[in-house]
Amino acid sequence: MMNIRIDDRYAYVEIEVFGSYQLERMSEVLNAMRELADRHGHFSQLEIHHGKPDNLLSALFRLTKSTKDPNEFTFMRQMKRYALVSDNPSLLIRTAVAFSQSGQVEMRIFPMHERDMARQWIESA
Repeated sequence: MMNIRIDDRYAYVEIEVFGSYQLERMSEVLNAMRELADRHGHFSQLEIHHGKPDNLLSALFRLTKSTKDPNEFTFMRQMKRYALVSDNPSLLIRTAVAFSQSGQVEMRIFPMHERDMARQWIESA
């Protein structure tokens, strides 16, 4: 199961994943990000994992497979911050965060008990 919340005031999408991503809802996430980027000129993402999602790669593949136009994802350059709240982040995400220091997207991982701090960090962008 997956909850998606759009915070237009602070221009971020919050995704809460319980067990696994709902692949059929990934286009909903992309559309929300695109709309925030259009309205605000930027957007951020707060992702909360309850447990370790078993289909992260499938969700990423679903996103990239959703279009054949390479310019479809240019709005992703407007991502400002990405926060993951998880007590057990995947190796893929930990690696991405470790190498993000040189990129324009600020990325951080927060343990579950710091969920409120993650939200504050996203909203301070």
